[in-house]
Amino acid sequence: MSKIHFFKTALRDYKVGAFTPSSSFVVKQILKKLPHHSRTCIIEYGAGDGVITKALLDHMPRDGKLIAIEMNPHFIALLKKIHDPRLQIVQGDVLKICKNLSELKLPRIDAVISGIPFSFFNSNERDIIAKQTFQKLSEHGRFIIYQVSPLMFPYLKKYFKKKINLSFEVRNFPPYFIMVAEK
Repeated sequence: MSKIHFFKTALRDYKVGAFTPSSSFVVKQILKKLPHHSRTCIIEYGAGDGVITKALLDHMPRDGKLIAIEMNPHFIALLKKIHDPRLQIVQGDVLKICKNLSELKLPRIDAVISGIPFSFFNSNERDIIAKQTFQKLSEHGRFIIYQVSPLMFPYLKKYFKKKINLSFEVRNFPPYFIMVAEK
């Protein structure tokens, strides 16, 4: 998807959290923060146009499973163009879906990658997403969030006591904070 088409989609749908696709630098940072043992069963909150989805699939084992959750119908259409049997696309609201992650029928959840705009959720909803994600992740599972602000950091600290890292990727427009919380 071109940057112009992405921008137009973002203008039409206020729930799209960015005006441009994630840069290759953000994609590389996410992959670097995702150990090889955490690449078999992954959920992506807010898959958007599939830039990160494609990279995850390129780095997953053949028996891996990636569930991409997205609300925007235009992005759903783009995700459906990715022909990979390991990919399952779920159209819906992350808040509702994360309350029932076990219904996705994954043997375990190694990682959750999220680019959804948490600023669109109230404090209670952000807490629910952080808590439900923590509870459903397997031992040593990771919740990786990339955002324009570190808004989710306190919610991650509340549940992920083991290890939380915060970095900043300036080679993206806009620059992103990348938060990695390990269970």
